[in-house]
Amino acid sequence: MPTHSIMPGRHVAHEGPGPVPRTGHVRHEGQASRAGRVVPVVGGVVLGLYAVFLAHDNGYSEAGGWVLGIIAGAIAAALGYAVIHERNRMITEVRAAAFGALFGVSMGFLRSLSGATVLDSCFVGLAFGLGMGLTSYYIFYWHEH
Repeated sequence: MPTHSIMPGRHVAHEGPGPVPRTGHVRHEGQASRAGRVVPVVGGVVLGLYAVFLAHDNGYSEAGGWVLGIIAGAIAAALGYAVIHERNRMITEVRAAAFGALFGVSMGFLRSLSGATVLDSCFVGLAFGLGMGLTSYYIFYWHEH
């Protein structure tokens, strides 16, 4: 039976104007929380292992390089988890800035481990952070509108 019937007494009301609920795209709570835990951990592990590699190439001892990599990976994973966990409570601009800042600081830190100057590391981090922030803003804005 169609929603708008011309027969009297058989009219079925609809929900009214507005967006149609996406019943096919329902995300279960377990799926969202699993991805929210896996992505930061994988990012932290990759950053930590690359930090170990760069530290060993630039004069750190074996133990010092591993300690640096483990600490850097743990901090990156914790900050990534915090940003991903709180992303739904942020407006689009703040969310994009948070992702850009996390990525920019991470890349600047890795650049500093390669033996570059502080100013060069800051410029690399700023460039990567701005790129990630603008890209994130574009993606978030496009998906919300």
